[in-house]
Amino acid sequence: MALRIGRPGRRGLVAVAAGLLAACATMLLSPRPAGAFDDPAWWNAEIAKAEAEASRLWDVMRAKGTASVGTALNEVDAEIHACHILSIMLGKDQLTPLLVAQPDPPQPGDEPGFAEGVEGNSRSNWAGLATTYLAETDVKRVRAWNLNCVGQFGITAQDAVREDVRRALVEVDGEQIRVLGNVEKGFFAELKTAIDANPAASRIALGSAGGSVGDATRAGNYIRERGLATQLYDNCRSACALVFLGGVDRRIFSPYPEIGFHRISADGAAIADDSEVYDLVRRYADDLGVDGAAVVAFMQKAGVNEMHHPELDELCAANVATAVQRGCVGWLPARSAAHARQSRPTSDEPASRTSASQQQAGAGERGPAPAGLCPDIRAQRQLIAGSDPKIAGAIAANGPDRAGMLAMYDEMLRDYGC
Repeated sequence: MALRIGRPGRRGLVAVAAGLLAACATMLLSPRPAGAFDDPAWWNAEIAKAEAEASRLWDVMRAKGTASVGTALNEVDAEIHACHILSIMLGKDQLTPLLVAQPDPPQPGDEPGFAEGVEGNSRSNWAGLATTYLAETDVKRVRAWNLNCVGQFGITAQDAVREDVRRALVEVDGEQIRVLGNVEKGFFAELKTAIDANPAASRIALGSAGGSVGDATRAGNYIRERGLATQLYDNCRSACALVFLGGVDRRIFSPYPEIGFHRISADGAAIADDSEVYDLVRRYADDLGVDGAAVVAFMQKAGVNEMHHPELDELCAANVATAVQRGCVGWLPARSAAHARQSRPTSDEPASRTSASQQQAGAGERGPAPAGLCPDIRAQRQLIAGSDPKIAGAIAANGPDRAGMLAMYDEMLRDYGC
Protein backbone atom coordinates (compact mmCIF):
# COMPACT_ATOMS: atom_id res chain seq x y z
CA MET A 1 0.00 0.00 0.00
CA ALA A 2 1.40 3.39 -0.91
CA LEU A 3 0.06 6.85 -1.51
CA ARG A 4 0.69 8.44 -4.88
CA ILE A 5 3.63 10.70 -4.34
CA GLY A 6 6.40 12.23 -6.38
CA ARG A 7 9.86 13.46 -5.53
CA PRO A 8 9.58 16.52 -3.30
CA GLY A 9 10.19 20.08 -4.26
CA ARG A 10 7.80 22.78 -5.43
CA ARG A 11 10.27 24.60 -7.62
CA GLY A 12 10.79 23.62 -11.22
CA LEU A 13 14.39 22.84 -12.11
CA VAL A 14 14.70 24.02 -15.70
CA ALA A 15 17.51 25.35 -17.84
CA VAL A 16 16.77 28.46 -19.87
CA ALA A 17 18.79 30.79 -22.03
CA ALA A 18 22.10 31.87 -20.55
CA GLY A 19 21.31 35.54 -21.06
CA LEU A 20 18.08 35.34 -19.06
CA LEU A 21 19.81 33.42 -16.29
CA ALA A 22 22.61 35.92 -16.11
CA ALA A 23 20.04 38.71 -15.81
CA CYS A 24 18.06 37.16 -12.96
CA ALA A 25 20.49 34.73 -11.32
CA THR A 26 19.81 33.96 -7.70
CA MET A 27 23.21 32.47 -6.92
CA LEU A 28 25.66 35.29 -7.65
CA LEU A 29 29.29 34.28 -7.32
CA SER A 30 32.26 36.56 -6.82
CA PRO A 31 34.55 37.08 -9.82
CA ARG A 32 36.40 33.82 -10.28
CA PRO A 33 40.09 33.97 -11.20
CA ALA A 34 41.59 31.38 -13.52
CA GLY A 35 42.16 28.13 -11.68
CA ALA A 36 39.59 28.94 -8.99
CA PHE A 37 37.77 25.69 -9.75
CA ASP A 38 40.20 23.94 -7.37
CA ASP A 39 41.03 26.88 -5.07
CA PRO A 40 39.74 26.05 -1.56
CA ALA A 41 40.03 29.67 -0.42
CA TRP A 42 37.70 30.89 -3.17
CA TRP A 43 35.23 28.07 -2.55
CA ASN A 44 35.21 28.54 1.22
CA ALA A 45 34.51 32.25 0.78
CA GLU A 46 31.55 31.49 -1.53
CA ILE A 47 30.26 28.85 0.88
CA ALA A 48 30.38 31.32 3.76
CA LYS A 49 28.48 33.90 1.68
CA ALA A 50 25.76 31.39 0.81
CA GLU A 51 25.39 30.30 4.44
CA ALA A 52 25.14 33.90 5.60
CA GLU A 53 22.50 34.68 2.98
CA ALA A 54 20.53 31.58 3.99
CA SER A 55 20.51 32.73 7.60
CA ARG A 56 19.37 36.21 6.58
CA LEU A 57 16.52 34.82 4.49
CA TRP A 58 15.37 32.52 7.28
CA ASP A 59 15.37 35.50 9.68
CA VAL A 60 13.14 37.38 7.23
CA MET A 61 10.82 34.35 6.98
CA ARG A 62 10.46 34.13 10.76
CA ALA A 63 10.01 37.89 11.10
CA LYS A 64 7.04 37.60 8.73
CA GLY A 65 5.47 34.96 10.95
CA THR A 66 6.37 31.69 9.19
CA ALA A 67 8.33 29.21 11.29
CA SER A 68 9.40 26.91 8.43
CA VAL A 69 8.47 25.89 4.89
CA GLY A 70 8.13 22.19 5.73
CA THR A 71 10.43 19.22 5.29
CA ALA A 72 9.22 18.54 1.73
CA LEU A 73 11.34 21.50 0.63
CA ASN A 74 14.50 20.51 2.49
CA GLU A 75 16.17 19.48 -0.78
CA VAL A 76 14.93 22.32 -2.96
CA ASP A 77 17.25 22.94 -5.94
CA ALA A 78 19.74 20.31 -4.77
CA GLU A 79 19.97 18.65 -8.19
CA ILE A 80 20.67 21.77 -10.21
CA HIS A 81 23.00 23.13 -7.52
CA ALA A 82 25.10 19.96 -7.67
CA CYS A 83 25.52 20.34 -11.41
CA HIS A 84 26.23 24.07 -11.09
CA ILE A 85 29.04 23.36 -8.60
CA LEU A 86 30.47 20.49 -10.61
CA SER A 87 30.44 22.52 -13.81
CA ILE A 88 32.81 24.97 -12.13
CA MET A 89 35.01 22.31 -10.55
CA LEU A 90 35.34 20.39 -13.82
CA GLY A 91 35.98 23.46 -15.96
CA LYS A 92 32.66 23.37 -17.83
CA ASP A 93 32.41 27.16 -17.76
CA GLN A 94 30.20 27.36 -20.84
CA LEU A 95 27.49 25.42 -18.97
CA THR A 96 27.69 27.19 -15.61
CA PRO A 97 25.27 30.04 -16.56
CA LEU A 98 22.67 27.44 -17.56
CA LEU A 99 22.77 25.82 -14.14
CA VAL A 100 21.55 28.61 -11.89
CA ALA A 101 18.38 27.79 -9.96
CA GLN A 102 15.49 30.19 -10.44
CA PRO A 103 12.87 30.99 -7.80
CA ASP A 104 9.25 30.18 -8.45
CA PRO A 105 6.91 33.16 -8.72
CA PRO A 106 4.76 33.73 -5.63
CA GLN A 107 1.76 31.44 -5.44
CA PRO A 108 -1.74 32.30 -4.19
CA GLY A 109 -2.02 31.11 -0.63
CA ASP A 110 1.69 31.30 0.18
CA GLU A 111 2.26 32.24 3.81
CA PRO A 112 4.13 35.51 4.43
CA GLY A 113 7.83 34.73 4.36
CA PHE A 114 7.38 31.44 2.51
CA ALA A 115 9.37 32.58 -0.54
CA GLU A 116 12.24 33.74 1.64
CA GLY A 117 12.25 30.44 3.51
CA VAL A 118 12.42 28.42 0.28
CA GLU A 119 15.24 30.58 -1.04
CA GLY A 120 17.04 30.21 2.28
CA ASN A 121 16.85 26.44 1.94
CA SER A 122 18.17 26.73 -1.60
CA ARG A 123 21.20 28.81 -0.58
CA SER A 124 21.92 26.45 2.31
CA ASN A 125 21.77 23.45 -0.03
CA TRP A 126 24.26 25.10 -2.39
CA ALA A 127 26.65 25.67 0.51
CA GLY A 128 26.30 22.08 1.75
CA LEU A 129 26.87 20.57 -1.68
CA ALA A 130 29.85 22.81 -2.38
CA THR A 131 31.39 21.73 0.91
CA THR A 132 30.81 18.07 0.03
CA TYR A 133 32.24 18.23 -3.48
CA LEU A 134 35.19 20.34 -2.39
CA ALA A 135 36.28 17.43 -0.20
CA GLU A 136 35.80 14.80 -2.96
CA THR A 137 38.41 13.47 -5.34
CA ASP A 138 38.40 14.35 -9.03
CA VAL A 139 37.32 10.80 -9.86
CA LYS A 140 34.22 11.12 -7.66
CA ARG A 141 33.40 14.54 -9.08
CA VAL A 142 33.61 13.22 -12.63
CA ARG A 143 31.40 10.23 -11.80
CA ALA A 144 28.84 12.46 -10.07
CA TRP A 145 28.77 14.73 -13.15
CA ASN A 146 28.37 11.89 -15.63
CA LEU A 147 25.78 10.08 -13.49
CA ASN A 148 23.64 12.99 -12.31
CA CYS A 149 24.14 15.90 -14.72
CA VAL A 150 24.68 14.57 -18.23
CA GLY A 151 21.24 14.33 -19.80
CA GLN A 152 19.76 16.88 -17.39
CA PHE A 153 19.30 20.66 -17.58
CA GLY A 154 20.32 20.78 -21.24
CA ILE A 155 23.65 19.04 -20.64
CA THR A 156 24.31 16.67 -23.54
CA ALA A 157 26.41 13.54 -23.93
CA GLN A 158 29.08 15.69 -25.58
CA ASP A 159 29.61 17.31 -22.18
CA ALA A 160 30.37 14.02 -20.42
CA VAL A 161 33.85 13.77 -18.93
CA ARG A 162 35.94 10.79 -19.91
CA GLU A 163 36.60 8.37 -17.07
CA ASP A 164 40.05 6.87 -17.32
CA VAL A 165 39.18 4.34 -14.61
CA ARG A 166 35.74 2.75 -15.11
CA ARG A 167 36.03 0.25 -12.25
CA ALA A 168 33.65 0.93 -9.37
CA LEU A 169 35.06 2.61 -6.28
CA VAL A 170 34.38 0.50 -3.19
CA GLU A 171 34.95 2.26 0.13
CA VAL A 172 34.28 1.27 3.74
CA ASP A 173 32.79 3.92 6.03
CA GLY A 174 32.06 2.38 9.42
CA GLU A 175 29.08 0.04 9.05
CA GLN A 176 28.54 1.16 5.47
CA ILE A 177 30.24 0.00 2.29
CA ARG A 178 29.89 2.65 -0.42
CA VAL A 179 29.99 1.70 -4.08
CA LEU A 180 30.25 4.34 -6.79
CA GLY A 181 30.78 3.40 -10.41
CA ASN A 182 29.88 0.93 -13.11
CA VAL A 183 28.87 -2.67 -12.50
CA GLU A 184 31.54 -4.00 -14.83
CA LYS A 185 33.03 -7.48 -15.08
CA GLY A 186 34.74 -8.17 -11.76
CA PHE A 187 32.34 -5.95 -9.79
CA PHE A 188 30.92 -8.87 -7.81
CA ALA A 189 34.35 -10.20 -6.84
CA GLU A 190 35.47 -6.79 -5.61
CA LEU A 191 32.28 -6.17 -3.64
CA LYS A 192 32.44 -9.66 -2.11
CA THR A 193 36.02 -9.04 -1.03
CA ALA A 194 34.99 -5.81 0.69
CA ILE A 195 32.03 -7.46 2.44
CA ASP A 196 34.10 -10.43 3.61
CA ALA A 197 36.83 -8.15 4.92
CA ASN A 198 34.38 -6.00 6.91
CA PRO A 199 32.09 -8.24 8.97
CA ALA A 200 30.81 -5.22 10.92
CA ALA A 201 29.26 -3.73 7.76
CA SER A 202 25.47 -3.71 7.81
CA ARG A 203 24.54 -1.92 4.59
CA ILE A 204 25.67 -1.28 1.04
CA ALA A 205 25.21 2.27 -0.31
CA LEU A 206 24.98 2.44 -4.09
CA GLY A 207 25.50 4.94 -6.87
CA SER A 208 26.00 3.60 -10.39
CA ALA A 209 25.04 3.93 -14.02
CA GLY A 210 24.79 0.14 -14.31
CA GLY A 211 26.58 -2.45 -16.39
CA SER A 212 26.64 -6.25 -16.23
CA VAL A 213 23.40 -8.02 -15.34
CA GLY A 214 25.34 -11.15 -14.38
CA ASP A 215 27.62 -9.37 -11.91
CA ALA A 216 24.66 -7.39 -10.58
CA THR A 217 22.55 -10.46 -9.75
CA ARG A 218 25.51 -12.27 -8.20
CA ALA A 219 26.20 -9.22 -6.05
CA GLY A 220 22.52 -8.92 -5.07
CA ASN A 221 22.30 -12.57 -4.07
CA TYR A 222 25.46 -12.30 -1.96
CA ILE A 223 24.19 -9.14 -0.23
CA ARG A 224 21.02 -11.07 0.69
CA GLU A 225 23.01 -14.12 1.79
CA ARG A 226 24.98 -11.94 4.19
CA GLY A 227 21.84 -10.25 5.52
CA LEU A 228 22.87 -6.72 4.52
CA ALA A 229 20.67 -3.73 3.79
CA THR A 230 20.96 -1.54 0.70
CA GLN A 231 20.34 2.16 0.25
CA LEU A 232 21.07 4.82 -2.32
CA TYR A 233 23.50 7.66 -1.88
CA ASP A 234 23.46 8.54 -5.57
CA ASN A 235 21.39 7.66 -8.63
CA CYS A 236 21.23 3.93 -9.33
CA ARG A 237 20.42 2.91 -12.88
CA SER A 238 20.25 -0.16 -15.08
CA ALA A 239 22.07 -3.13 -13.49
CA CYS A 240 22.60 -1.15 -10.29
CA ALA A 241 18.87 -1.51 -9.58
CA LEU A 242 19.31 -5.29 -9.54
CA VAL A 243 22.09 -4.98 -6.97
CA PHE A 244 19.80 -2.78 -4.85
CA LEU A 245 17.16 -5.55 -4.74
CA GLY A 246 19.56 -7.74 -2.77
CA GLY A 247 19.17 -5.79 0.46
CA VAL A 248 17.08 -7.34 3.21
CA ASP A 249 15.97 -3.74 3.80
CA ARG A 250 15.98 -1.37 0.83
CA ARG A 251 15.62 2.27 1.71
CA ILE A 252 15.71 5.57 -0.16
CA PHE A 253 16.48 8.66 1.87
CA SER A 254 16.34 12.36 1.14
CA PRO A 255 17.40 13.82 -1.31
CA TYR A 256 15.82 10.84 -3.09
CA PRO A 257 18.28 9.53 -5.68
CA GLU A 258 16.58 7.90 -8.64
CA ILE A 259 16.39 4.23 -9.55
CA GLY A 260 16.34 3.73 -13.31
CA PHE A 261 15.39 0.74 -15.46
CA HIS A 262 15.69 0.01 -19.17
CA ARG A 263 15.68 -2.89 -21.59
CA ILE A 264 18.48 -5.42 -21.44
CA SER A 265 20.78 -5.44 -24.45
CA ALA A 266 23.23 -7.79 -26.09
CA ASP A 267 25.88 -6.34 -28.41
CA GLY A 268 24.06 -3.01 -28.25
CA ALA A 269 20.66 -4.32 -29.38
CA ALA A 270 17.62 -4.88 -27.18
CA ILE A 271 16.82 -8.53 -26.47
CA ALA A 272 13.30 -9.79 -27.20
CA ASP A 273 10.62 -9.14 -24.59
CA ASP A 274 9.95 -12.87 -24.33
CA SER A 275 13.62 -13.70 -23.82
CA GLU A 276 14.53 -16.17 -21.10
CA VAL A 277 16.78 -13.46 -19.65
CA TYR A 278 13.71 -11.53 -18.50
CA ASP A 279 12.32 -14.73 -16.96
CA LEU A 280 15.56 -15.06 -15.01
CA VAL A 281 15.33 -11.44 -13.83
CA ARG A 282 11.70 -12.00 -12.81
CA ARG A 283 12.61 -15.07 -10.77
CA TYR A 284 15.62 -13.32 -9.26
CA ALA A 285 13.41 -10.48 -8.01
CA ASP A 286 10.64 -12.83 -6.84
CA ASP A 287 13.10 -14.88 -4.83
CA LEU A 288 14.24 -11.71 -3.08
CA GLY A 289 10.66 -10.85 -2.09
CA VAL A 290 10.21 -8.21 -4.79
CA ASP A 291 7.48 -8.11 -7.44
CA GLY A 292 9.43 -9.59 -10.35
CA ALA A 293 6.72 -8.90 -12.88
CA ALA A 294 6.80 -5.20 -11.96
CA VAL A 295 10.59 -5.08 -12.24
CA VAL A 296 10.48 -6.53 -15.76
CA ALA A 297 7.67 -4.13 -16.68
CA PHE A 298 9.80 -1.22 -15.47
CA MET A 299 12.66 -2.45 -17.67
CA GLN A 300 10.51 -2.79 -20.76
CA LYS A 301 9.18 0.76 -20.50
CA ALA A 302 12.45 2.22 -21.79
CA GLY A 303 14.70 1.48 -24.73
CA VAL A 304 18.33 0.48 -24.45
CA ASN A 305 19.49 4.10 -24.62
CA GLU A 306 16.67 5.45 -22.48
CA MET A 307 15.81 5.21 -18.80
CA HIS A 308 12.52 4.73 -16.94
CA HIS A 309 12.45 6.16 -13.43
CA PRO A 310 9.40 4.85 -11.51
CA GLU A 311 7.73 7.15 -9.03
CA LEU A 312 8.65 6.56 -5.41
CA ASP A 313 5.27 5.08 -4.55
CA GLU A 314 5.59 2.65 -7.49
CA LEU A 315 8.88 1.44 -6.04
CA CYS A 316 7.17 0.78 -2.70
CA ALA A 317 4.17 -0.89 -4.34
CA ALA A 318 6.49 -3.36 -6.08
CA ASN A 319 8.59 -3.74 -2.89
CA VAL A 320 11.64 -2.56 -4.82
CA ALA A 321 12.00 -0.15 -1.90
CA THR A 322 10.93 -1.28 1.55
CA ALA A 323 10.72 2.34 2.68
CA VAL A 324 11.14 5.85 1.32
CA GLN A 325 11.82 8.58 3.84
CA ARG A 326 8.75 10.76 4.39
CA GLY A 327 7.10 8.86 1.56
CA CYS A 328 5.92 5.27 1.54
CA VAL A 329 6.69 1.76 2.73
CA GLY A 330 6.75 -1.56 0.91
CA TRP A 331 4.48 -4.51 1.39
CA LEU A 332 3.05 -5.32 4.77
CA PRO A 333 4.63 -8.51 6.16
CA ALA A 334 1.25 -10.24 6.32
CA ARG A 335 0.45 -9.34 2.71
CA SER A 336 3.76 -9.75 0.90
CA ALA A 337 3.31 -13.29 -0.39
CA ALA A 338 -0.27 -12.73 -1.46
CA HIS A 339 0.69 -9.53 -3.26
CA ALA A 340 3.49 -11.26 -5.10
CA ARG A 341 1.28 -14.16 -6.20
CA GLN A 342 -1.43 -11.82 -7.47
CA SER A 343 0.99 -9.71 -9.51
CA ARG A 344 3.16 -12.55 -10.89
CA PRO A 345 2.23 -14.07 -14.26
CA THR A 346 0.97 -17.61 -13.70
CA SER A 347 2.10 -19.00 -17.05
CA ASP A 348 5.77 -19.25 -16.07
CA GLU A 349 5.48 -21.23 -12.82
CA PRO A 350 2.93 -23.27 -10.85
CA ALA A 351 0.61 -21.03 -8.88
CA SER A 352 1.64 -22.76 -5.67
CA ARG A 353 5.30 -21.75 -5.98
CA THR A 354 6.27 -19.11 -3.43
CA SER A 355 9.85 -18.22 -2.61
CA ALA A 356 11.25 -18.84 0.84
CA SER A 357 11.60 -15.12 1.45
CA GLN A 358 7.95 -14.54 0.55
CA GLN A 359 6.78 -17.42 2.74
CA GLN A 360 8.67 -15.88 5.61
CA ALA A 361 7.16 -12.48 4.91
CA GLY A 362 3.69 -13.95 4.61
CA ALA A 363 4.08 -15.58 8.02
CA GLY A 364 4.86 -12.19 9.53
CA GLU A 365 8.36 -13.18 10.63
CA ARG A 366 10.30 -10.20 9.35
CA GLY A 367 11.50 -9.38 12.86
CA PRO A 368 12.18 -5.91 14.29
CA ALA A 369 11.57 -2.95 12.00
CA PRO A 370 14.70 -1.41 10.48
CA ALA A 371 15.96 1.68 12.27
CA GLY A 372 13.90 4.73 11.38
CA LEU A 373 11.03 2.87 9.69
CA CYS A 374 8.59 3.20 12.61
CA PRO A 375 9.01 7.00 12.84
CA ASP A 376 8.43 7.25 9.08
CA ILE A 377 5.18 5.29 9.34
CA ARG A 378 4.01 7.35 12.31
CA ALA A 379 4.82 10.61 10.51
CA GLN A 380 2.82 9.56 7.44
CA ARG A 381 -0.10 8.52 9.65
CA GLN A 382 0.02 11.89 11.39
CA LEU A 383 -0.22 13.70 8.05
CA ILE A 384 -3.32 11.70 7.17
CA ALA A 385 -4.89 12.21 10.59
CA GLY A 386 -4.18 15.94 10.39
CA SER A 387 -5.94 16.32 7.03
CA ASP A 388 -2.81 17.51 5.25
CA PRO A 389 -4.15 18.89 1.94
CA LYS A 390 -1.61 17.07 -0.23
CA ILE A 391 -2.34 13.77 1.47
CA ALA A 392 -6.07 14.41 1.26
CA GLY A 393 -5.73 14.89 -2.47
CA ALA A 394 -3.79 11.66 -2.78
CA ILE A 395 -6.46 9.79 -0.84
CA ALA A 396 -9.18 11.14 -3.09
CA ALA A 397 -7.25 10.05 -6.15
CA ASN A 398 -6.53 6.56 -4.86
CA GLY A 399 -9.87 5.56 -3.42
CA PRO A 400 -9.62 4.70 0.31
CA ASP A 401 -11.18 7.07 2.80
CA ARG A 402 -9.16 8.62 5.62
CA ALA A 403 -10.39 6.16 8.22
CA GLY A 404 -9.42 3.26 6.01
CA MET A 405 -5.97 4.73 5.42
CA LEU A 406 -5.44 5.26 9.14
CA ALA A 407 -6.41 1.64 9.77
CA MET A 408 -3.83 0.49 7.21
CA TYR A 409 -1.09 2.51 8.89
CA ASP A 410 -2.12 1.19 12.31
CA GLU A 411 -1.78 -2.31 10.88
CA MET A 412 1.68 -1.48 9.59
CA LEU A 413 2.73 -0.27 13.02
CA ARG A 414 1.50 -3.51 14.57
CA ASP A 415 3.04 -5.75 11.93
CA TYR A 416 6.43 -4.10 12.25
CA GLY A 417 6.27 -4.20 16.02
CA CYS A 418 6.49 -0.42 16.32
